[in-house]
Amino acid sequence: MPGLPSQAPTSSTGLSYPEIKEYRIVQHIGGGGFSRVFRAITAANVRHKVAAIKVVSYAKPSSQTLHPQHAPDRAALKKEVQIHNVLKHKNVLEFLAVDEFMPGESRTSNYVPGLYMVLELGAGGDLFDKIAPDVGLDEDTAHFYFSQLIDGLEYIHSQGVAHRDVKPENLLLDADGCLKLADFGLCSVYRYKGKERQLKGACGSLPYIAPEMNGNPYRGEQADVWSTGVVLFALLVGNTPWDEPTRRSAEFVAYTRGQSYDPWPRIPDDALSLVRHMLCVDPDKRYTIAAIKEHRWFRRPNSLRSDPVTLAERLLHGLIVSGDMDFGLHSDGRRAPVPENISLTQPEAFGPGLQSFDERLPPSSAHPALGNGRGRAATTTTTNARHLAMSQQVSARRDNVPPASAADGAGLVAGAASSQFTQAMNHMTQWSAVAGGTARFSPHLTRLFCSAPPSDVVQRIVGILAELSIVYHAAPLGFRGDEEEDEAHGGHDIAEEAEGDDDSMMEDVEMSDGAAAPAAAAAARGTTGSSSSSAALVGSRGARIRVRTMDRRKCLLQGEVRVAEITRNGSPVLEDEDSESRVAKTYVLMRRSKGDPLEWRRLFRALANHESLKPLAVTSH
Repeated sequence: MPGLPSQAPTSSTGLSYPEIKEYRIVQHIGGGGFSRVFRAITAANVRHKVAAIKVVSYAKPSSQTLHPQHAPDRAALKKEVQIHNVLKHKNVLEFLAVDEFMPGESRTSNYVPGLYMVLELGAGGDLFDKIAPDVGLDEDTAHFYFSQLIDGLEYIHSQGVAHRDVKPENLLLDADGCLKLADFGLCSVYRYKGKERQLKGACGSLPYIAPEMNGNPYRGEQADVWSTGVVLFALLVGNTPWDEPTRRSAEFVAYTRGQSYDPWPRIPDDALSLVRHMLCVDPDKRYTIAAIKEHRWFRRPNSLRSDPVTLAERLLHGLIVSGDMDFGLHSDGRRAPVPENISLTQPEAFGPGLQSFDERLPPSSAHPALGNGRGRAATTTTTNARHLAMSQQVSARRDNVPPASAADGAGLVAGAASSQFTQAMNHMTQWSAVAGGTARFSPHLTRLFCSAPPSDVVQRIVGILAELSIVYHAAPLGFRGDEEEDEAHGGHDIAEEAEGDDDSMMEDVEMSDGAAAPAAAAAARGTTGSSSSSAALVGSRGARIRVRTMDRRKCLLQGEVRVAEITRNGSPVLEDEDSESRVAKTYVLMRRSKGDPLEWRRLFRALANHESLKPLAVTSH
């Protein structure tokens, strides 16, 4: 099939991934530790021609003796499957099928043993990946997506299920820009046959969990309402209200005392009223879902409808105003040139073109570079001027968005589902122009093009990470098994490396004394080359820099930075002597695997705006 990798993914030990209910795995798109997520396709006559398959490996990794706590809990997995499988709602990510391959089974001998869950593909990416930190969404757009979240939550509560992990990471968009509540790994049945029980155990991410989840029994619906109230706050202002709902958080203590502090005053009065009712510390006085739906802000008129092009425009609005998405315009109004028909020197596992490289479906004191969450406001004269100029440009692009057509079927199978929403995102971010003319959607908006060669860019990035005291592990891509190592049932991710007792590995990933750091990281991967040159970290397919840190809300933030050379017709892009403009030679993509999307964008902002890297940027999103 055109546009797909020529060979299906395999593990580093040569094991394959089986076909699950007529879905064939074609591309690795995410995951970490014991779980991997793949894109899969089917020729069957079903509604979801493209799906995501989450594989939770049952095989013992080599590190399990050191890290037994990372082994998958099969009982919890089966509970997740049983519950998620019966939930059918337009705002809940659909569970399509499941199969299990146990170690030692005859049919498993050639396959990676594990639990295989076939899920609806969140083709539009993360909702919060498109929201600017400290800015948020305009009120109508926030209301639009909050209403969808409440509809999904009301439905699962009607089924007696509490989600217990409502947070930005678990809010995805489909190909039409519709919200989908995802990840039911922590869910629990709190009502069955009319009888309700209280739940136990703290679940979720600290900034979003309810204060009553402190070891005492609690009611599942009220806990979900609290988390959803924090999500609404974040939608409106692009920030969470506190680190955690305990007396260890000065912001939470101030809130319980009725004190007002930024960004609370920026929330419109009616919305503020609803947020406060949802974030009532006493769960017995907290709003129920029914009360939320009767509140005047929830019932407010909203002219925004499910017009995919309008949704794409509104979602990008805050990123433009805040400067997080740079349209790369020169002072004369012309866009900085990006090579035509560019591609990356990448393996078949990535698929053809830049799109496959980019595409993926879905501390007690902060790093100073990540900001304090209060440095931006969308009300200054300068910001309003930028807002007007950029809005005009987006609107102009909006008018030229091509309609979805039957011809997009090939793109549907080869990439993310093609629709007016995804095409509008492409057009407004000019992604199609820099991705070799392809119309496939790239949900990642944390990327930039640089005018320097990859070795220079890698050296600067690892230098910035070292300066920020962020744990990283850099390695070249271009050797056999580079991509497959993440799917290997014997592998483990940087979280395990950082949490374990292997001091030698920690020395490798934490060194920060200039050139020695990348050299040590390269040595950790067994690569060869000059120990004093960052060129040793760039293989034929570029470089991968895994990063792990605690964000300013004291939560784990983990992902990777991919760096690759841009080529034209298979040859490196060279400077045009007749042009005064810089030419993009290197592509940089930051992909989050764990953590708050808002905090991931803060980290991207810290890297992209650093004095070491910013001068090389041709354009960034």
